[in-house]
Amino acid sequence: MTKSSEPPYVRSDAGALAGAVVCAPSAAIDQLPPIKGEPSPIASRALEQHGIFLRTLRDRGVDLTILEPSTETPTESLVADCAIVLPQGAIIARPSAVERRGELPAIERALAVRGIPIAGRIEAPGLLDATDVAIAGDRIFIGVPRPGAGLRSRSNALGREQLAAYAAAANLNVVELAIAPDVPRLRNVFNIVATDAVIAAPDMVDLVPVRDLRVIEVPRGEEFAAGVLAFGDRRVIVNLRFRYSIGLLRAAKIDVEAIDLWEFGKAGVGPFQLALATKRG
Repeated sequence: MTKSSEPPYVRSDAGALAGAVVCAPSAAIDQLPPIKGEPSPIASRALEQHGIFLRTLRDRGVDLTILEPSTETPTESLVADCAIVLPQGAIIARPSAVERRGELPAIERALAVRGIPIAGRIEAPGLLDATDVAIAGDRIFIGVPRPGAGLRSRSNALGREQLAAYAAAANLNVVELAIAPDVPRLRNVFNIVATDAVIAAPDMVDLVPVRDLRVIEVPRGEEFAAGVLAFGDRRVIVNLRFRYSIGLLRAAKIDVEAIDLWEFGKAGVGPFQLALATKRG
């Protein structure tokens, strides 16, 4: 057994990123619905930008398992939506979008190649989108709609209960964070960037449960700048389109790697979605 295939696997989203699963975007990525005010992504540019993302990870010593598109769905490169890796192994999500469930077998095979055991699966009728979840030490944060928001949760109570049971097996507590109705997933607007700090869009997510942590607040108009990918404690990858928020991160003593992920940003996709962390120090 290699060091990377030994538990614990992921204790915190801010741990040093040592291994990850990624998937190249297919030509269908131009079918991702753009966020308000944006044109559709351009597939050829997205593929180039994804290559830059991979080189950035490799340059920082991340051991990558790279999947080729197989389902030709526009979402196939958004691998982090499909599973959550905890200290004891992976929990396979059950996406709320039915068409995304065909992406799960490839992710399971990639996890097996990396020697990551399957610690559990979200079973029907439970629903859970993995990037509605953030891991921070002894806590797992999960995004739920604000009371009275009138929006169907991307996860449901059964999915959250199943996750809580798997988390309890790793001595982790699930903490719910209420998010605004127009937020696609928690990690668009909330991410762990250090053992003692998070980045968040304060208008979009309830931060009362994280009052013990330092909060780096992104401004209105750059809410999705919070969708970073940490590759170590106080070290993050950010879409370079969020220039003001990049300055805020650097002022907070966060080491920022700003790269061009503009085509993904058109659809509200952040770096956090493009890599499924399988091992963090």
